[in-house]
Amino acid sequence: MLQSQLFARTKREISKEIVFASHRLLLRADFIHQFSAGVYALLPLGFKVIRNIEKIIREEFNKIGIQELSMSLLQPAELWEKTGRLKTSGKELWRIKDRKGEELVLAMTHEETIAAIAADTIRSEDVLPVIVNQFETKVRDEERPRGGLLRLREFLMQDAYSFDKDEKDLNQNFQKMVKIYKKIFKRMNLPVIPVKASTGVMGGSESYEFMVISEAGEDKVVFCPKCNFAANVEMLGEKQKCPQCEEKMEIKKAIEVAHAFKLGTKYSKAMNILYQDKIGKKHFVQMGCYGIGLERTMAAIVEVHHDEKGIIWPVAVAPYRVHLLSIGSNSKVDRESLKLYNKLSRQGLEILYDDRDESPGVKFADSDLIGIPVRLVVSEKTLAKDSVEIKRRGEKKMKLVKLNKLNRELKFAIPVS
Repeated sequence: MLQSQLFARTKREISKEIVFASHRLLLRADFIHQFSAGVYALLPLGFKVIRNIEKIIREEFNKIGIQELSMSLLQPAELWEKTGRLKTSGKELWRIKDRKGEELVLAMTHEETIAAIAADTIRSEDVLPVIVNQFETKVRDEERPRGGLLRLREFLMQDAYSFDKDEKDLNQNFQKMVKIYKKIFKRMNLPVIPVKASTGVMGGSESYEFMVISEAGEDKVVFCPKCNFAANVEMLGEKQKCPQCEEKMEIKKAIEVAHAFKLGTKYSKAMNILYQDKIGKKHFVQMGCYGIGLERTMAAIVEVHHDEKGIIWPVAVAPYRVHLLSIGSNSKVDRESLKLYNKLSRQGLEILYDDRDESPGVKFADSDLIGIPVRLVVSEKTLAKDSVEIKRRGEKKMKLVKLNKLNRELKFAIPVS
C-alpha cells in the first residue's frame, strides 16, 4: 500500500482529556474515528488489525471443526421473554418497535437466537457434540462508555456456542475452549490470565474471564504469584491469602477481553432444546458460550505494547508487517524504493510504503506512531552501500543489510505464525 494513498491522517495533538494509551494512540495514528462516546468507526489501519485478530481466531477454530454462521442484529422480543431476560437485562438492552408495533431488541448477545435455531435443528444425540461460532455486531446502551474501545455501545464480538448431551461432555468442550482461547491470545502476544468469575445475567454454573493486567482496566483481579490461582474480586472479594496454597494474594486492575460460560440447561429448558437418545428418551441439551471482544482486544494489545513514541504491534496482528520509508528527494532513491516495494509485495509480504513528500522527521515519527513491526529505510546513504537500513519497532538498534540479503533478514524479523 502506498502511504500517499492511504485513507488516514496522523495527528500530533488530541484532547488532553483522553487518558488511556490505547485511546490516545489509536486516534492519533488514525486507526479509529470517534463519533460520540462509545461509537467509533474502524478506519483502514484499524480494520486490518481487527481482521487479523479474526483470522487468528478462525484458524484455531477451524482446527477443531467449529462451524461458522451469522445471526441477525434484530431479534424478536418474545425470544427474550421466554428466557426471562427481557426483564432482567435492564437498561443496557436496546428495545425498539417496528411500524406494525412488534417489539424487537437489538442484539446485546445471541443466546436466545442460537437457542431458537438449535431447538429447530437438534433432534438426536447423533449431532452432538457441536460448536458453532459467529463474528457479529453487538449493541449495548452503556451508561458510561469509556476508554475509547474499552467500553463501547456498538462492538464486534466472536461468540461461539457449544451443545452437548450431558454435563461431562459440556465440561470437556468448556476446557477445550479455555485451552483454545489461551492459544489464540498467545499468538497475539497478549498475556491473559483466566480467572473464575460470576455468571451474572448470563446464568449457568461456572464462568471464566480472560484478563489482561493493565491500569486501564475497570475490573480487579486477585491472583496468587505462587500457584497462579486467580479470580475476579467480585467473585472472591479482596482476600489476603490464596484459598489453594495460603500464599499472599495480589490485587491488580485488569481488562476483560474474553469470557466463557457453562450455561447448562438454562436456555435449553426455556427454548425447549431436546435431543432423543438411543433408547428414545428425551433430554435437555447442555449449552456453553464463549466470547471475545475484538475491538477491546485490539485496545488491550496497544495498552500492553506501546512506548512514548507510539504503538508496537505484535507481528501476527499488525496492519502491515513492513514499513518502507523513502528518504530524500532523489530520483534514484524513489526508483529503488519503488522497485523494492514491488519486489517484496510480489513475494507476499504486506508492506506500507511511505512515498509521501514529507521530511525524514515526519516519516520517522509517523512510522513509530503507527507501530508496524519492521521499518526499512532507503536513502542515498544506504544505496551508496547497496544496502537498506532495517530496524525492529521497539528496539533501538538498526543495521544496514545488503539488498541481495534482505529476504533472509526479513524471514528472521517476521516469523511465521
